[in-house]
Amino acid sequence: MKRLTIAVVCAAFLVFAAGTSAHENYRIIGTVAKLAKDTVDVKQTKDGKVITMDWTEKSKVTRDKQAVPRAEIKVGANVVVDAHGDSLDELEVVELRLVPKPVK
Repeated sequence: MKRLTIAVVCAAFLVFAAGTSAHENYRIIGTVAKLAKDTVDVKQTKDGKVITMDWTEKSKVTRDKQAVPRAEIKVGANVVVDAHGDSLDELEVVELRLVPKPVK
């Protein structure tokens, strides 16, 4: 019985710990406003708000589903960014996709 109680407590702890460390996924659509060594700023198309996101060695850049070098990112480029974090103020880039300019 003691082992069962310990197992249940451990399982509950693991479930709680996993839930508190989870991040939300975000998709930011817009244009690159600023590019720095460790960050990228994207001006959102929907409301014009500039979102600053952290860039890590795990962050990817793609165009047409093909990997491209980070040097391909230019200020003014149209992008779709998949990021994760706790809020819009604390995002980390997972993938930045270079996309064509939208047709109006």
